[in-house]
Amino acid sequence: MKTVLLNDKKIKAKNTGSFNVKFKKGHNEYLYQNECLNSSSGTVNIDLELKNVETMTIGHLSRSGYCFFPDEKVEDIYEILKTNPSITGFTVIENNTAIGFLTRTVFNEILGGQYGFSLYAKNTIRVIMKTDFLIVDYKTPIDQVSFMAMQRPFEQLYNPIVVEKNGDYSGIVTVKDLLDTCTKIAIIERNEIALMRDNLKIGLFFMNSNYIIQDQYSIFLEELFSQTCLNGKSFIELLSTSYNKEELNTIKDYLNMVFEGKFEQSILDDINPLMEMQYSAADQEKKKFFHCDFATIKHDNGEVFALVSVYDISARIELQQKLAKEENKRQEEMKIVFELLQVEPHVFNDFYNDTEKEFNHIEKMLKNENIHAHNALVDIYQSVHAVKSNAVILGLNTFGDKLHDLESKIKDTCNQKEISFNNMLNITMDIEKLIKLKDGFKKTIKRIKTSVSESNNKKSDHLLTDTLIKTINKTALDLNKKVKFVVDKIDNKVLKNSPRRIIKEVLIQLIRNSIVHGIELPEERLAGGKKKTGIIRLSIKMNENKIHIKLGDDGRGLNYKKIAEKALRLKLIKPDDINNKSKLIKIIFSPGFSTADSETVHGGRGIGLNLVRDRLRDSKGSIKVKTKSGKGTVFHIYFPV
Repeated sequence: MKTVLLNDKKIKAKNTGSFNVKFKKGHNEYLYQNECLNSSSGTVNIDLELKNVETMTIGHLSRSGYCFFPDEKVEDIYEILKTNPSITGFTVIENNTAIGFLTRTVFNEILGGQYGFSLYAKNTIRVIMKTDFLIVDYKTPIDQVSFMAMQRPFEQLYNPIVVEKNGDYSGIVTVKDLLDTCTKIAIIERNEIALMRDNLKIGLFFMNSNYIIQDQYSIFLEELFSQTCLNGKSFIELLSTSYNKEELNTIKDYLNMVFEGKFEQSILDDINPLMEMQYSAADQEKKKFFHCDFATIKHDNGEVFALVSVYDISARIELQQKLAKEENKRQEEMKIVFELLQVEPHVFNDFYNDTEKEFNHIEKMLKNENIHAHNALVDIYQSVHAVKSNAVILGLNTFGDKLHDLESKIKDTCNQKEISFNNMLNITMDIEKLIKLKDGFKKTIKRIKTSVSESNNKKSDHLLTDTLIKTINKTALDLNKKVKFVVDKIDNKVLKNSPRRIIKEVLIQLIRNSIVHGIELPEERLAGGKKKTGIIRLSIKMNENKIHIKLGDDGRGLNYKKIAEKALRLKLIKPDDINNKSKLIKIIFSPGFSTADSETVHGGRGIGLNLVRDRLRDSKGSIKVKTKSGKGTVFHIYFPV
């Protein structure tokens, strides 16, 4: 067995084998036993026995991660990731400091959207990087980092933790390494892990090779499975209400692979049958969705246990299903609009009139009680077929496909010996949906024509103010605030000679910022002697051969104290600068900087004002900020003509 000395440096080796690792900290030297060597990477994987664990910090687990500079192009990084499948995430570094992080999954999701790649490929990674990652100091205790990591939102739980040393980027710690270490700490320090265990919103338990849940488990596990006294029960039995015999056998086969310990964790993760586990309690109708992770623990006596982590992902799955349904509906609506635009107006009118007649005939047949149900369905079947044929000929395929499905349903019903009331009711409901879709055809075409006409006739100032009014109304409504928009003056001639798109983007971001941070809630305004409705004022005019935009609100003004406190925490300023208002104003335009306590759709990620700064910089514009506590904030924006 080899012995190596670790002094805050990586250990490289080309051969496999067991290692004793000496770690030296100050005047103390600690000996840890390493049980495995990852020969594929050539780096010793320190599988510690964890003696004297109280001396370890997160820095001892950190290792170099993949890094990029913020000005590197998204398309270049995409090519790098494509040729390096081992990169699961990367850190964005500026001036030796971590300013952003992205996992491969999130990166692909951003670029994989309908317009993702075309929107972001030419941009720098700074534009899409995530700034809400967990970053800790090198000397932070492991148990403290573990607690912080588990408090993150579910979608961030598997993201690596970024480590800083003396303010500079040091490396990353993967959640797997963190969990492996914490698991061993858990065996040695049962009291400490029990305290954290019972406060986590995660189901944690140990399971032996016979799938029996052990005595120690998190209280939240009982809430997840809607059962009490889970110790001694079989995990497989718990799942028996949700899976059939064949599925349970598959789960057993997987768990046996986990206990054998012969397979790499990445392989086990890829084939995990409980990544999105659907669970139904025996006495409850509502289904839950869980995500389960498994890590093996080997005792000195050779007995192997699995540490199982169960996360409730029901809300996420329900949201995904809802979004998918809404997206399908939106795609269908867009497809219908496109199909309608391809039809000549006079041809469409002829089709619409014929369709109206057929549906009127169908409605009469459904209401006629003197006709046998079978005969009525045959008649309806013919009318539906006639409409479908015309729709397909004209290229209205979406409408035609729905008519085709209705045809199939009517045909199957007609083949039955007896036609029930429910059969007729289901067909009637489908017909009503098609009538509603048909009625929307004319409304859609009318709306398109009106929109095109209005867009051609409206002046630039009207288009701009309409957009800003919608921005104010939406943001104020979502935040339960009352805001009035006042336009003092907009010189339309000035707008024609200006970067209108950039002006619109800048004003939208500043207005949202004013409503989120500046304008108070109605009750707060009344308590401060103000009217409950806040005011946002705008003027655009020419001033000394420059376009001068003045946007102001009568809100609470900039909170310099809060800005300074947050800037100090992020090490953006020195303690001597906490009263330097000029520097503090510049800070609010920094990427990722926000004084919001939480993130919402309208703010909190520190991207809005940073976008303003970059847009102004790109267009050679400038901005000045004037603010007064309790009175409001005014932005003066200047663009060259």
